[in-house]
Amino acid sequence: MRGRNLSQWTSRLLDIGKEFAGSGPVHRRRLSNISIRLSVSGVRGKSTAVRWLHDVFHDRGYDTYAKVTGVVPTSIYNDSEHEIERGVAVRLYENERELQRFESPDVAVFENQGIREYTTRLVNQQFVRPHVVFLTNVREDHLDTMGGSRQTVARSLARAIPTGTHVVSGEQDAQIREYLERELDRRDATVTHVTVPQRHQTIPGAEIVYGIDSVLEAVDEPPLAPAERESLLDRMDVSWTQLPAGRVFNAAAANDVQSTELIRQHLLGDSKEVVQPLLYLRSDRRGRTASFLRYLTTLAEQGAIDQARVVGEDTDLFTLHAPFPVVAHNEASENPSEILDCALADSWPVIIMGNTVSEFMTELRADIERRQGE
Repeated sequence: MRGRNLSQWTSRLLDIGKEFAGSGPVHRRRLSNISIRLSVSGVRGKSTAVRWLHDVFHDRGYDTYAKVTGVVPTSIYNDSEHEIERGVAVRLYENERELQRFESPDVAVFENQGIREYTTRLVNQQFVRPHVVFLTNVREDHLDTMGGSRQTVARSLARAIPTGTHVVSGEQDAQIREYLERELDRRDATVTHVTVPQRHQTIPGAEIVYGIDSVLEAVDEPPLAPAERESLLDRMDVSWTQLPAGRVFNAAAANDVQSTELIRQHLLGDSKEVVQPLLYLRSDRRGRTASFLRYLTTLAEQGAIDQARVVGEDTDLFTLHAPFPVVAHNEASENPSEILDCALADSWPVIIMGNTVSEFMTELRADIERRQGE
């Protein structure tokens, strides 16, 4: 037993040593042979951006490698996908291991898997060494690890940029842009801000589509063809799901309040229609819960909601602090279908918000898909 424990500790210490040491000389030489190295950072849309950048470069005849670290971690090499095998713990040096599985590509696109300022910086500096960092956006999420506000999240992301690197920023908020500029200037990093035409500003994720053009420009590549751009914008578009009992949209995968609000605005268009939020809460995402409480309070003050329904953990605490009517559900005694029935029976369109990772939310998504077929 003592020998087994010693072996486990030795293995763990080696893992820690690899992460602190960063990439080895072989990996650094491999990186130096890649003509275009891109790192995708930010809060929302990283996996989508990585996949689309891979597709663009591959379609243009480049040998292209991309690493996606979203829900299903995947290495993509010239349109061939390979699921990344992981143990219980996720190690940053998997970036080195994955890249060496494939022949040296012309282009490499990495989704930055860091969830703290230090690990985000380590991925950039040691494992990618990017020519360009695509910072998709800054949203009010990862507050427990990246900072307690949107501004501190922006600071963490900016401080993770290697000195002298060019940044393409998809963030559209003027104050956050100015803050990023100041932080990046301290790192001698240059920045291009993505411009989204007014007609597309309410499409959730439009900054990612137009950001791809800015990334291409930064590496001396022609922009997307107009038809390509319109096709990607169409894929980002959102619309109500019409069920027999009413309209619903599952925005829980958005996670943060800024993205959720963009979805709400796009769904309603010029309408001032009242909607009903159905919010799923997780006790390990209390920073996110606080953000949604502030967000829904603002919507209530604007008359955009009359009440909200909540389910999951900490519902009593949320209800206690909410200055608007809240109906709390108990997922131990009510199933997702029953709760959705209750929400739709109020006659308001339902927007599902909050957190998407849970058995309850998986069952709710399946129930919505089942109802669509009725």
